[in-house]
Amino acid sequence: MQLEYNILWIDNDIQDYIDNGDVNSISSFLKDLGFEPNIVTADDESQIDNFIDKYKYDLIISDFNLNNTTGDVIIENIRNEKGFSTEILFYSAKSNFRNDPDVKERLAFMDRITFHSNRDTFLGKVEKMIELTLDKLLELNATRGLITSATSDLDVEIEEIVMLLVGKRKIEEGHLTNFITSKVINPLQKKLDTFWEKYGTFQDYFHKIDAVKKWEIFRELLKPLNSDSEIIAFLKVNKDYQAEVIDIRNKFAHAKAELIDGQLVLKGQLGQEGFRFDSNACIQIRRNLIKHKKHIENLKVIIEKLSDTK
Repeated sequence: MQLEYNILWIDNDIQDYIDNGDVNSISSFLKDLGFEPNIVTADDESQIDNFIDKYKYDLIISDFNLNNTTGDVIIENIRNEKGFSTEILFYSAKSNFRNDPDVKERLAFMDRITFHSNRDTFLGKVEKMIELTLDKLLELNATRGLITSATSDLDVEIEEIVMLLVGKRKIEEGHLTNFITSKVINPLQKKLDTFWEKYGTFQDYFHKIDAVKKWEIFRELLKPLNSDSEIIAFLKVNKDYQAEVIDIRNKFAHAKAELIDGQLVLKGQLGQEGFRFDSNACIQIRRNLIKHKKHIENLKVIIEKLSDTK
């Protein structure tokens, strides 16, 4: 789910930036934009190989003057060995740190590099760099793809939890068949024997159900467990899932970008309902997706802990 924003921050004194709140400030800035911040910090340049392959970084921040090397040497290795074209922000207390002829030569053919030497405006510069790297993500057409992909990931999570519930609670196949028949079978599927011959079992059929019915079944299977306070809390938050996730995905699938009064928006028609999303609406949509993602991930942990007798 491309809701995360990954930063690699290299500085021998990185703990100072953690202690004074700079790392937290950048994290809060990303949350306000509707992203999940993941800021990986390294206080020793020798540690970088341990981190560089873990994520696709959206931004690399580095002190230029490290203990055993300079930032440009590290970035040159990352670019040449890893093929990364990630945006890079170098900073240093020395205002003339770019004037060394050797440094100039090494940087001559590198693009997407920014330098900063004013400590007082450092956080503002980082925020500007984040906004720069988000330009494409925040384009509404790109956001449409991001949101449809994220909701598909949540569909898979729900399917996995339903399979866990069925396994943990040892529900008989006949009961599940009746359950599907009462909840899902539509008037066109009158020949139930033929229908079940085709699909076989609940596990075979469940993956083919539309998202709304899948979500309804998911909630029904949870309700007998509502003596658990965590399940009760989940069901309360999850009641808005259809409106905040499924319906939004359906709308985005029918949307197209239009320029209205000088502002780019996503506009469309779903049934009798017209809709329009601007960039602020997309921020709220991403926040809702993150909310539901976290609650579903937590629920999966809870279900996995259920005893086989429950």
